[in-house]
Amino acid sequence: MVENADVVIIGAGVIGVAAGRAFARDGREVIVLERNSAVGSETSSRNSGVIHAGIYYPENSLKAQLCVRGKQLLYTFCRDYDVKFKRCGKLIVATDDSELSQLKMHQSQALANGVHDVHWLRQQTVRHLEPEVNCVAGLLSPSTGVVDTATLLARLHSDLEAHGGSVVFNSQVNRLSGSMYPCVEVADFKLKPKLTINCAGLTASSLARDIGIKHNQFFAKGQYYEYQIHSEHRPLFQHLIYPVATPETIGIHITVDVHGTVKFGPDVQWLEEINYDFDESRKHLFVQAIKRYYPNLVEDALRPGYTGIRSKLVSAHQGFVDFRIRGPKETGIPGYIEAIGIDSPGLTSSLAIGEYLVALAND
Repeated sequence: MVENADVVIIGAGVIGVAAGRAFARDGREVIVLERNSAVGSETSSRNSGVIHAGIYYPENSLKAQLCVRGKQLLYTFCRDYDVKFKRCGKLIVATDDSELSQLKMHQSQALANGVHDVHWLRQQTVRHLEPEVNCVAGLLSPSTGVVDTATLLARLHSDLEAHGGSVVFNSQVNRLSGSMYPCVEVADFKLKPKLTINCAGLTASSLARDIGIKHNQFFAKGQYYEYQIHSEHRPLFQHLIYPVATPETIGIHITVDVHGTVKFGPDVQWLEEINYDFDESRKHLFVQAIKRYYPNLVEDALRPGYTGIRSKLVSAHQGFVDFRIRGPKETGIPGYIEAIGIDSPGLTSSLAIGEYLVALAND
């Protein structure tokens, strides 16, 4: 039996619940279908938990626009809904003169994206802020922070339900069908929505293929080590510490989460299929990368933390690719919107993506 519905969102990661909240607050009847037993069980709970400033992304890209807007919305939401966060700031550091030109490009890109609070720091100033960090110069991004992702997801879920929406757990969407106003097929029921929004993360591309939309899909796994070392005087790091980015990655960086845990990661491992196993044979690659900017690293204090998998639209060494957020005008399918390839800065951008999806639906 097929039941009619208003808005059905596939996936209750941070993008799905943020979108569900936005549509519910817009007066729509929202059902979010989630294959796991809790919100944010996959990509959303397996990342750095960083609130990004909007530094790296090409001007006018969706990543740049939605990150800058999302950062503002996210800090406001955290204050209004009692979500723990810390606006600790981030240092991007050049460890030798060969990286200075790229560091300057980061600063120029930040300004182009409307991030006007990024400051160039000399070596002595960086060492005053972070005595353990080795560099020749750095950029300070004071609006970068960290957030308690679990609480953020819980508050978004609660606010979605407070506005009449619902999340249906343990509901794997097996396929989409139909070339107009697609039918959403779950094992024991089918829904015929006025609007289907594909926020399915790791399975979003395969669901799009069901209705004739082809996207390349690749999986990139990232590992995180926790650093279990005690500092007698003050916290070991006051800021997040990032190396200069490359075209493929923003690098293995230092995050101090809202609970004070120091983490290093992620690296990048390209996968044929989803696999969350932690590979300790890669530890030497972490050590090599970290010691460039933190030479006093105590290797024995690194403990395996967790892994996360990001769905990518391009594979290794293919450069920048933007979020792919498209409505019926772009897909050619009435009643269908997709948010695919939402990797970093997806968490930061989530509330802005919710706004954007509502605007697409109302266009």
